[in-house]
Amino acid sequence: MISISTLLVFYMVANALIYRRYVIISHNPPSHTLLFLFLLSSSAIGFSISWKLEEQKWGLSLFGLVIVVLTAFFQYMVPSISQPNEEWSVPFMPWPAAASIFLNVFLMTTLKLLSFQRFAVWTCLITLFYVLYGVHSTYQAEEMEVGVGDMQQHPSIQQSKLDIQVL
Repeated sequence: MISISTLLVFYMVANALIYRRYVIISHNPPSHTLLFLFLLSSSAIGFSISWKLEEQKWGLSLFGLVIVVLTAFFQYMVPSISQPNEEWSVPFMPWPAAASIFLNVFLMTTLKLLSFQRFAVWTCLITLFYVLYGVHSTYQAEEMEVGVGDMQQHPSIQQSKLDIQVL
């Protein structure tokens, strides 16, 4: 069984891949890529709603065609900035990422309400845990790390930090 968090992660990775590949502030403004990602996600939601309603089959064809035309137009109009020393490349870009966005949105809309409720509860619990425990522990560990370095250089500074913490 697939979870909403998995789908959401893959959706975000595909969006980030397109954004990272096509946006370089000095050459391509981010507005074109962000508009493409918004329209692609909106078309995928429209396709999914048409699928769920099952009343009008023309919606499936319309939104499917919009997704294909939109991706082809984006590929043609917004050039991919290729760096000569790139370590990785995705062939046929942006088609695989656009297909991933479409499929992840479609699959997220097929999940039951209970999946979204579970996701919301776990997200709240994890966020609460992070705020109450994780932030404090990270801050405390960072202070201990800084304290060890200061003690080696200036023992008197470390002594005053310990006095303040104990009081």
